[in-house]
Amino acid sequence: EFRRVLFRSLVEGGWKLKAIHRLMLLSATYQQSVTRPDQPEADAADPVNRLLRRFNRRRLSAEEIRDAMLAAAGRLNTSIGGASVMIAVDPELTKLLYKPTQWTVTRDPSEHHRRSIYLIAKRNLRLPFMEVFDQPALLTSTGRRESSTHAPQALEMMNGAIANSLASAFALRLGGHGGRPPAEQADLAFWLALGRAPTATELERSIAFLSQHPVTEFALALFNLNA
Repeated sequence: EFRRVLFRSLVEGGWKLKAIHRLMLLSATYQQSVTRPDQPEADAADPVNRLLRRFNRRRLSAEEIRDAMLAAAGRLNTSIGGASVMIAVDPELTKLLYKPTQWTVTRDPSEHHRRSIYLIAKRNLRLPFMEVFDQPALLTSTGRRESSTHAPQALEMMNGAIANSLASAFALRLGGHGGRPPAEQADLAFWLALGRAPTATELERSIAFLSQHPVTEFALALFNLNA
């Protein structure tokens, strides 16, 4: 019902979004508090979350994962509009094209770090990072994305070129080697990657890890957290 109200208000308001944002933010649903784990009566009364008392956990999409890592690493190009972007891919992929010269990498390197929505969508060349995290094939229409869990995803996040290059940039943002004390690096890393401070246990383990391993490995570990 609320969706129908939103859509009707959007049409009647001349397709202006500000009024819709105001309607959503002032709604009782948006302003209600989230139930806490120590409130079992809420789970008993609303086990499937029909009343939207909390946000249902879900897997991030391929685009969201890439953009989140770019943002944490301080490399996200937030410019809006313009032409689609072609990023570098394995030459073996371009060789499979009928005309390999169709894939011409965008010259400006800063454009390669734009939000994933600006990456060119070519039906017969799927970006490996996007494909492994369930980006739909472009040859067919997809009403809903699949959400899978399999080994190549972990391998991509640990050994992939994108994850490791952005982990290096993230490490530099944290202060690199000796730029900040380990405690400050850990605290900043959690705020940038997860939007919160580390718990006492997380901070203790992070400091111990940073005392024995490079900051880049710590940054890569944060990219691989379930949070």
